Amino acid sequence: MSAEAAPVERSIFIEAEPETVFGFLVDPILMAEWFGFSHVLDVKVGGTFRVEVSRGDIAVGVFTEVVPLRRVAFTWGWESEEAALAALKPGTSHVTIDLRPQDGGTFLRLVHTGLPKSLNDIHAQRWALYLDRLAARFMTPLQKRRGQ
Repeated sequence: MSAEAAPVERSIFIEAEPETVFGFLVDPILMAEWFGFSHVLDVKVGGTFRVEVSRGDIAVGVFTEVVPLRRVAFTWGWESEEAALAALKPGTSHVTIDLRPQDGGTFLRLVHTGLPKSLNDIHAQRWALYLDRLAARFMTPLQKRRGQ
């Protein structure tokens, strides 16, 4: 595996309270609205994190921290037929998502550490895409049309 890259860091404002946003991080039905399509989430420290992100590409890990309404953290790796993804074994990298109340909504910060340089760009691009989808879930139709 190639050398470790700098952490992927993404921040976004979401027009919903942390109580609402937290649900989209821990409830499989709500998570499916913005990330992946098949989910097994046992939301407790040591519990399973397993999300089929795309056909045959399954992100696998365990929850390492769960602080209701504030933080979710889990290890991350892949079960995949794609060699580049499969090189990142489950448990190899780590994702932390922090939520903070801000201006009637939520400031969300995601940090993904432990990625090899060869996978850093794709993970950075995909996290940006998925977090934009999550934020869009709470936009009004007018905001969506304006591209806000």
